[in-house]
Amino acid sequence: MTATNKLEPWIETFTGKKFHFLNPTEDQIDVRDIAHSLAYTCRYTGHSRRFYSVAEHSILVSYLANDPLSGLLHDASEAYITD
Repeated sequence: MTATNKLEPWIETFTGKKFHFLNPTEDQIDVRDIAHSLAYTCRYTGHSRRFYSVAEHSILVSYLANDPLSGLLHDASEAYITD
């Protein structure tokens, strides 16, 4: 592999953006990508009796938090990197 063929760790998100793990920038993050990913990510690595998404959990936390937006976004990073 030559230097010009260097592989870079990135994913293509739901909205088609490239998210670069080693050099993320603000323009690579989209709330639609976060919502979509967390809606399809099951809590407890799927070890629950029903599908319980990270998005559902985040909504419930937002109801309990002093700052609802902080509660809603407390697991937002899981849209790009897992626990």
